[in-house]
Amino acid sequence: MSLKKILVTLAFPALALFLGGFAPATAAAKAVEGVVNINTATPKELTMLPGVGKAKAEQIVQYRQTKPFGSVDDLKSIPGLGAKRIEAMRANVVVDGATTAKRIPTKKDAVSGTPQAAPAAPQS
Repeated sequence: MSLKKILVTLAFPALALFLGGFAPATAAAKAVEGVVNINTATPKELTMLPGVGKAKAEQIVQYRQTKPFGSVDDLKSIPGLGAKRIEAMRANVVVDGATTAKRIPTKKDAVSGTPQAAPAAPQS
């Protein structure tokens, strides 16, 4: 095996490992507890869902004004929301009932200084 092939073979895994620590945020990066009712949630509540930013939230609101969502799979009608994104958010999406979702603080929040709930004071 030539030296060039050896270096290439060793370099790619090392490069992937190095860049892995600097990967951009993905849809799965959002940590959510509870559910979001896509028929009644505010745009801000909708943005808690993985893969949904401000623009997608507005598209969801506009869509449901003409026709309420009958199932989570109806989100496929929103441009840019495909099967993978819908599966990533499926556990946190409902079409009936109350929105109960809240964002779970992540390690990234602690590093970036995003405010989190203060721990309860000890009781004597």
